[in-house]
Amino acid sequence: MKKKVFAALLSATMVMSMLTACGSTPEQQVNDSTEQSTVEPSSEESSAPVESSEESSVPEESSEEPAGGMAEAEPLPDPLYHFAMDGSDEGILTMIQSEDKGGNTGATYGVVESSTYVDKDGAEQPIVVQYADGPVGKCTYIDGNFGLKLPVEALNTNEYTISFWLNADRLSNYGPTLQIGSDMGMADTDDGVAVKWINITQSEWGTNNTKIFPVVWDRNSETGVWPWVYAADDSIHGKKEWLLVTLVATGDVYNFADDGLDRVAAKLYLNGELAFDAAEGTYGGLAPDVLTADDNFECLFGINYWDSIFKGFVDEVYFFDKALTDGQVASLYQEGDASVESVAETPAAAEDEAEPVAIDHSAVTTSGTVVGATDCSTGFWSEFSEVVAVPSGESVTVNFVNYTDGLANWHNFLVVLQNVADVHSADANADYKEYGVLRADNYGWGGGYDGIATAECDWNWDTFMTDMDGANVELTITNNGDSADVVAKVTLADGTVHNQSYKGVAVDGDLYYCLTVENAFLDIQ
Repeated sequence: MKKKVFAALLSATMVMSMLTACGSTPEQQVNDSTEQSTVEPSSEESSAPVESSEESSVPEESSEEPAGGMAEAEPLPDPLYHFAMDGSDEGILTMIQSEDKGGNTGATYGVVESSTYVDKDGAEQPIVVQYADGPVGKCTYIDGNFGLKLPVEALNTNEYTISFWLNADRLSNYGPTLQIGSDMGMADTDDGVAVKWINITQSEWGTNNTKIFPVVWDRNSETGVWPWVYAADDSIHGKKEWLLVTLVATGDVYNFADDGLDRVAAKLYLNGELAFDAAEGTYGGLAPDVLTADDNFECLFGINYWDSIFKGFVDEVYFFDKALTDGQVASLYQEGDASVESVAETPAAAEDEAEPVAIDHSAVTTSGTVVGATDCSTGFWSEFSEVVAVPSGESVTVNFVNYTDGLANWHNFLVVLQNVADVHSADANADYKEYGVLRADNYGWGGGYDGIATAECDWNWDTFMTDMDGANVELTITNNGDSADVVAKVTLADGTVHNQSYKGVAVDGDLYYCLTVENAFLDIQ
């Protein structure tokens, strides 16, 4: 293939910031910003908002332990793309999140090229791209107000290698570092749309919901697979330290017997050493054909259509249309210096990940039925309210106070519309079906991906995460016979009222609803 080497980066001014909607665990399976069922081995700042499949198997680790140590260095092949990230002209653009989602039906935000961003006070500010000493020459600093778009075309192969150096000031659950794919902001429910992407991100998939980074989470809506690749060591790598992340897709496609879905064998290297090997027979791996030339192919760094913008340093981004060997990965690492101290030339000293600016939950006195732990530690799909019937032609209203840890848009209430009066899983009842699972942050999915309309709302997304802490919610579910409407009237602590509505969720037979939470709790009156 034609070798394309782009030497280094953007102008020194450009962007904007906003926040997200997307979350789940390997035991879930959440939507791209679209549909989702709730129980996969399956697949917090989505996936893509998040998606889930209809399968339900338990992830299996590779039976082989990664070999310790680093291989002997071997010569590198020519890269398909190489971005030095040192300030030279590499065709890289600065991008911001926009309230105008355009045609992206599964997105929380649009992602648009810009040289300015809007700060928290509503003032327009110039984007300033900063540079610092990196592992190899200069590196780029992203200050949390913008991301980057790299001029990368579809790789059109299941054999490839992606590698980059990263030093994060801030990581967020499901927030992007490198995210690449096609129609990434679209909903899977759209006819003819093939949503495909890889997101190298942070998750809470460690032991007892421990945060871990990096996690390679990927999606191909055509095949229905949501596999992942990560080092199962309950660690955050690359936080205020330089880390070389190298993902190798071997090109070997295998079928995982537990769910019948194909995967591409993959290896993950951290600082040149093998950390995970997804070989035949394991749950982990990569979605096949995820980097093919479908519509709207993009390669983004630090920004996506749902989640918190990355803050930190990036250097030496490589794409190869080959599966690098252990020795070649070692060469990539040995080209750099992981001990270098990188300091951005201007503002913002590095900050830890945002802490909640919220109510003291330990001082909250509840007066009704509580769903979720009051320290906001409840994981996704783990606690539910009672299941309530909604007869055809009638409406049911429930009032509750919503409390959240304020760390992600989806850390709030969810409404489950289902067809049976008890369980929340097809494993427990073969007749169980979800008509829809609807989140407070305008994201929903349905069993069978049957096309849930995007919610209408008047949220202030700049303050949404803190607004929802202690918000009073009047929720009305209406059964129209063959469809359901869910309308929320949300009154904030300062008296401001917001309204949200999901209309026309397809219903076939009996309708019941219940409430659940993720990193939140409800006081139902």
